[in-house]
Amino acid sequence: KQWYQRRVAITAGMIEKIKVIEPYITWGYPSLRSIHNLIFKYGYGSIDGEKSALSSNVIIENKFSKQGLLCLEDVVKQIFEAGPHFEMLIKFMYPFKLQPPKGGFRRVAVHFSKNGSWGNRAEKINSLIRKML
Repeated sequence: KQWYQRRVAITAGMIEKIKVIEPYITWGYPSLRSIHNLIFKYGYGSIDGEKSALSSNVIIENKFSKQGLLCLEDVVKQIFEAGPHFEMLIKFMYPFKLQPPKGGFRRVAVHFSKNGSWGNRAEKINSLIRKML
């Protein structure tokens, strides 16, 4: 199985959409550190139609200097804060392709609030992300 992580801004409308698919996903509010680790380890973007690892600040500077984004840390901050360039960045970046968590998922048919795997983990999503890095 493949595990993907997608970034979305949490709005009232998005929460309603998430509720529909919640039995099939796990979600939460990642910390700045988790976002940093994901981008630096699994960050890919579309450069001239090609998938390229975000391995250098030069890539970001060449692509987004007009928006004032000069390095990967600027990208991390924009995504964490859902800043003014959030939408543009998530369209530029590929979803993170993650490994299954070390130790696997437990009770996949049960909500997280009942000691299962799916649903809103809130800030506890960070421990799951660490297991998947």
